[in-house]
Amino acid sequence: MPPRPSWPARCGPAARGETVLAPSVAERLISHVRRPPRESLSARETEVLAQVARGRTNAEIGQALFISEATVKTHLLRAFGKLGVSGRTAAVTTAIERGLLPPPGGNR
Repeated sequence: MPPRPSWPARCGPAARGETVLAPSVAERLISHVRRPPRESLSARETEVLAQVARGRTNAEIGQALFISEATVKTHLLRAFGKLGVSGRTAAVTTAIERGLLPPPGGNR
């Protein structure tokens, strides 16, 4: 059995600042770091989007959730930003695609 390199010799790449991860692991890590983080919707934003999915207006959503219409609009704008969309239909579609809302006619 050949002699093993000394401990300092085995740590040389790390000490020089080189990557010591397996290439497959390093690739997965880099792709994860480059991917923009997805902010999760708050419970209230999800509630408001669920009401939008039911076809309710901002006024109807406000009445149902006991909040002002302005607050409904605020929740929608924040949800749009987090989902990377600019409208109600796109927000609902994206939320369903990401599993944040149940599909139409589906149970969650």
